[in-house]
Amino acid sequence: MVLDMLALLFGLVSATIIFANTSLMTLSLLSRSTPLEPPVIDLSKHPEVTIVIPAYREGPNIRYVLQSIKDVNYPKDRLEIVVVGEEDDFETYSEILKICEVSGNELACGGVRGRYLVNRSGTRNKPAALNFALRYVRSEIVAFFDAEDTVHRDHIAIAVNFLLEDNSTAAVQFVREVAPEFGDVGEVQRTDFWLYYRVILPYIMHKTWLPEICGSAFFTRLSYLNKVGGFNLGSPAEDLDLTYRFGARGWKIVVAEPPSVTRPITRTSSLVKQRARWIRGGILAIPQGVRALPRSAPLLLVTGLMPISSVTSTLALIFSLASILLGGGQQAIIVILVIVSASSIGALPLALLAGNKERIFKYLGLMSAIYFLASWRAVIELFVAPHSWNKSEDKG
Repeated sequence: MVLDMLALLFGLVSATIIFANTSLMTLSLLSRSTPLEPPVIDLSKHPEVTIVIPAYREGPNIRYVLQSIKDVNYPKDRLEIVVVGEEDDFETYSEILKICEVSGNELACGGVRGRYLVNRSGTRNKPAALNFALRYVRSEIVAFFDAEDTVHRDHIAIAVNFLLEDNSTAAVQFVREVAPEFGDVGEVQRTDFWLYYRVILPYIMHKTWLPEICGSAFFTRLSYLNKVGGFNLGSPAEDLDLTYRFGARGWKIVVAEPPSVTRPITRTSSLVKQRARWIRGGILAIPQGVRALPRSAPLLLVTGLMPISSVTSTLALIFSLASILLGGGQQAIIVILVIVSASSIGALPLALLAGNKERIFKYLGLMSAIYFLASWRAVIELFVAPHSWNKSEDKG
């Protein structure tokens, strides 16, 4: 009896979350929503912009962002680069020496002035490094790019125009794409990014104006960051946490073209580890998301509740099978059928409405397994190291 009740409880929770997520996916695909097209650029608007690059043991990866900054379509004398690393990170600094002119901590990269900072905040993680770097930012508009991402030549001008034309716009998140030619693991990340940045986030934006800030390739206002206290040092998903805090104040976030190209993780184990951190951060950010309701409801579903359904559905199946083995009735079998049906139906919108069926089915198989493993890893980490911030590894 107890096993049946537990199976039913976890089964109902799982089916409800999966049904809600399927509905969101279907509406996103049917809507054909797209990122915002670039506005007409006002060439007279050239405020100072600072690009902050957190870089810890990036080695050769740092060349992607630094080389791309050299080619931006924006006055170089209105730009500044701030690279922030850690004290023992000699490999990143050595790579910077090959790309930029360096004098102590002062940099000059293709005509753009900058500086290299060592994070001395006392906390070694990305949000702490970002907050430390913000102490040295003097411009109102600030951008954040990871080392392995590229700055499109028009990103800065487009972001400036979006932010200056509407004071309620707190952030501009550019679409991110994964570079090709990295095997199956890279290909599923390409599909994952396509689904999130070109299907789900544009739909959420047009409905709520609160899509997720995704940690890289985004621009915001320094004054708005200061108003919400900067980045949350205890969050493994400081970008999502920031999204909710912006949303709670009624500010808008836009998703825009053109894309920033990034390098994928090349090993499955590292991808599971990265996604586990994202999931753990999404679950820990649920209280912040609740404060931003009702606008935050779609993000809460995708980043907080859907990963939990991987755990609740597994528990429901375990309790159901245990009940059957111990002579339980039909209720346990019904729970199993409901969960299996809900999971199967959840994949239908993507399989039926998206193009390139072979690519989609490969994605559904491999990425579903990765997210399942990552969800369980995230749950374990919530008990043993809930606020740890592990760096993404093995990038191509």
